[in-house]
Amino acid sequence: MTTKHPYPHQLKYRITQTDYAALRARLSEAALEEGGARSVHTLLFDSYRSRTPALTDGGPDPRFSIHYFDDDPTYLLLERHVDLHSDGAMVTEAECRALLAGETDWLLDQHNPVLLDFHSSLTERMLLPRVLLSYQRELYSLGDLDLWVALDTDIRTTLQHMDFLDPDLLARDTAGLTGQMLMEISYSSVIPDGILCLLEEVAPRRKLLGGV
Repeated sequence: MTTKHPYPHQLKYRITQTDYAALRARLSEAALEEGGARSVHTLLFDSYRSRTPALTDGGPDPRFSIHYFDDDPTYLLLERHVDLHSDGAMVTEAECRALLAGETDWLLDQHNPVLLDFHSSLTERMLLPRVLLSYQRELYSLGDLDLWVALDTDIRTTLQHMDFLDPDLLARDTAGLTGQMLMEISYSSVIPDGILCLLEEVAPRRKLLGGV
C-alpha cells in the first residue's frame, strides 16, 4: 500500500477502532497531515513461480502492483518492488484496460525499463492479477524526523480484478465486508523512543504484522 515513496524500513501493525481514534487524535496534534484522507485502489500481481521454489533461480523476483487514487483511474502508477528497492512508471486508463483484457504488446512500445520488465514478468513468469485492495489512507509526517506514519482504514479485498477501474463496482464487490485497519511506519534508520512511547500509550492493542 502506498501513496508516497517509502523510506527503506517499514513496520506494519493491525490496529483496532480505539487505537485508530487515539492515534489520529495525537498525530493530528503533533504531525503534518499530508493532503488529508484519500482513497487508494491497488491491484496486486502474483505468479505460481513464487509459490514453487524449485522453479526460481535463487534471486528475488520483482513484485508488481498498480495503484490509482481518489477514485480517479485517469492515470495509474505501476510499481516494481525488488527487495527494499521500488520504482515505478505511469500508465493511462486505456493502457490499463488493455492490460486487463490480456493485451500486453503496448508495454514494448514504451521503452521504459519498468514496463519492459513487467512485460517479461507477464510472459515469462506467467504473472497474473490476483488480489484487489481498496482502502482509505491518512498520511502524517513528523517534523524533521525521517519517517512518516500512515493510517489505513476500511481495507477491503476482492478477487474481481476486472472491476479494478470502476470504483462503483468495487464498492458493490466489497459490500458487507468489515474493513480492517492498519498502521504503517516508514522510516530511514531508527524509530525515535518518543514514537515508540506514543505507540505504547495510545495503541496498546496493536499487533505487529511485519517489518524490515
